Amino acid sequence: MIRIAAACLALVYSLSAFSQGAMSWPTVQKLLTEHWKQTYPSEKILKLEKKGDLQYYATDRQTQTTDYWGWFWETKTIERNGAFARQVALVTVERANKTQARFEVAALFERTGNAWQSKGVAVRDAKDLTAAKAGDLPTSAQAVAIFTEAWKKNRPDFSVEKVEVLKSEPKSYQEKRWINYKLAITATGTDKGSRSMYQKKYRCEPADYSSVLKLEGGNWIADEKMIKDFNESSCSPAK
Repeated sequence: MIRIAAACLALVYSLSAFSQGAMSWPTVQKLLTEHWKQTYPSEKILKLEKKGDLQYYATDRQTQTTDYWGWFWETKTIERNGAFARQVALVTVERANKTQARFEVAALFERTGNAWQSKGVAVRDAKDLTAAKAGDLPTSAQAVAIFTEAWKKNRPDFSVEKVEVLKSEPKSYQEKRWINYKLAITATGTDKGSRSMYQKKYRCEPADYSSVLKLEGGNWIADEKMIKDFNESSCSPAK
């Protein structure tokens, strides 16, 4: 009876708290923007998008794990009754190095008194949108030209006939920007390489970490070391 009464009291309180003022998307935007400015001051928010409806709930559950001197761990779930809300949102930002990323976040709120207060933002997923400013990424044709020149320069054991871009993936870390490529290279062995490959046509598909364009001084250049180190034994006879 006591537990039932307590549960009913919590439910009544929560419903009353919700009825005192439902949250609006502009309110969520404001709180989320303030949180981002305080937590990530070097990032500029470009867009805030709502994903799904705002969810209200009356019980907040948190799992806590305590480490006792490395000997054993204790995990317990703590429940609190009240008025809580969660809004999933997409936050597109521009970093200090001008790259962009989109984060899927869960903005969490708790009603205290007559106002909703932010409980923090949990990042659920992150995706790099560009490795450079929009329009800076090379086209497939440009990438083919760069890799063709780099292969001819660094692999005299092959006479390159054709380079194909199978896929590409822009990357960035702090101030560095690069693109990993999956290439298919058709080439014929020369007298500067293996005797067994001489004058035979091969199709080579290096791993994406072996075909990299990096941005230096505003120009995309091939990582020549990766090309030099590519093991030609993985190439297959071309049909």
